[in-house]
This record gives sequence, C-alpha cells and structure tokens, in this order.
Amino acid sequence: MSPTVVPSENPDKRIVEEIEDGMAKYMAWLYSSPYSRVEDGKEFLRLTTDVPDPFSNFLLRLRFSGQDVEPRMDNMMEFFKARNLPTSCWIGPCCTPSSLGEQLTSHGFVRHQELESFGMTIDLDKLNENLPVPEALTVTRVADDDGMRLYLSPFEEGFEFPKAVASQWGMMDASHGYDDSLPRVNYVATVEGVPVSCTTLFKTDTSAGIYCVATVKGMRRKGAATALITKALKDAKDEGYRMGLLTAKAMGASVYRRIGFVDQPCRFEWYTWQPGGGTRI
Repeated sequence: MSPTVVPSENPDKRIVEEIEDGMAKYMAWLYSSPYSRVEDGKEFLRLTTDVPDPFSNFLLRLRFSGQDVEPRMDNMMEFFKARNLPTSCWIGPCCTPSSLGEQLTSHGFVRHQELESFGMTIDLDKLNENLPVPEALTVTRVADDDGMRLYLSPFEEGFEFPKAVASQWGMMDASHGYDDSLPRVNYVATVEGVPVSCTTLFKTDTSAGIYCVATVKGMRRKGAATALITKALKDAKDEGYRMGLLTAKAMGASVYRRIGFVDQPCRFEWYTWQPGGGTRI
C-alpha cells in the first residue's frame, strides 16, 4: 500500500468519497468470509448473513441513476423479503438519487436519527500522542483467536448487540486470520486482564480508517478508547499513512477532536428494514 491523501480543513469531494468508500471497503472485506455473502453490484453493495438482525445485514454504496429507480429498488429488496431477513442501510452524500432517504422510507425502511453520524479526518502528523491513559490499562493488537474473544467482549457489551450478532461478526473477522500483512488490525484494551474497549483499524491504499469503537459502560469517558485509537493511528503513521478517518456520532466527537480529528461536512443516515414493518433495532 502507498498512502497518499492528506486531509484538508477545506475538503473537496475526494475526501468525502474517501470517508464513505472507506466504510464500504472495510465491510466488503469483512464479509468476504465463509460465513457471509457479498454482492458488489453497480447500484449497491449488499452484505448478508443468515442472522436475522439488521446489524448483521447491510446495504451500502447505493448509486441509483436515471429513471425507473423504484422498480430497481424493489428488485434490491426482494432478496431480503424472500428470506424475511432484516437489514440496515447506511447512506451518505455520495449515494444517489438525492431523494434516496424518502424512497427508502417508501419501501418500508425506518430512519434512526440516534444512529446518524458525520465524517472526521486527521492529519497524522498532528496526532496528539500525549493524552492521559487510565492507570493499569494495556492496549494490545489482536493476534489470535484468544485475543479475538477478548475483543468481542466490549464489542458486544458496548454496542449492546445480541450475542448472535457479535458471534457472527467474530467468526467473519477471525476467518481472515491475523497476519500482519492484512489491511485490518483489531485492538483491545484491558485493565488487569479484563477487556474494556476495542477498535478496528482498516487500511486502504490512501487512508487509515477507525471502526467499531466500543467501550463497556464502566470505563466510558476515562480514556480507554482514546488510548486505543491513538495506538492504532500511531501504528498507521509509522507505516507511512498520512490521513486517518472515521465517522462519529455527536456524543463521541469531542473525544476524537482531542486526538486531532477535525469535522468534515458530510453526514450519514441510518435506516433499517424489518419484515412486517417492525422498528426494533
């Protein structure tokens, strides 16, 4: 990999695309496993499993252009309807048409404003590596299945995922192995051997993305996630990367700003579809 893009406080379209495509690339890589399915088409990226939960099945990178969008969206949804399979849809500024949110709603999707986020980037030369770290906290890279089990503990608790969702995620991730040459690196923070926070670094040719930041309730706002993210970004910087990126909800943005991230003017909406029109997530 040869990272080349540097973030700007006055971003152009390529920065927005980098944030949106980074998520799609990470998720497509993750779902390229024996336990899941990837359909990377011209108009959408569909990622599915056999777990009937909207956080196990996704629609990303929707690009519908031209006329007759409605019947093509009907075809996209037939897969889920035929299997009674709930799904999530994550849309950003590069998705089309501009009325996509309204069209998703007309197809039975429910918008979840509490899950919406915005893009942030960091020039890794400005990474703040001197933030306080909780006493007795240790950050390690996940290097084997035992480490993956530690990672999944705060992943499940922090995101409040059902066990089936967390287990499926762990199987997909672990199926790729833990070789240092992989684009994904998982990190877990422990206090006296107890896992309290996790995150994932995913590297493309041009950027280092931070995903899956989760912390158990008793350790939130105490610096555990900050230590993890700083370690992941420092590793990326040492490999020659110059830009880091992530998407943040409003409640977590202040943590990322302290590390050195700056806000970018791109917002991401979250929708879910449930068989029978349910709204549970």
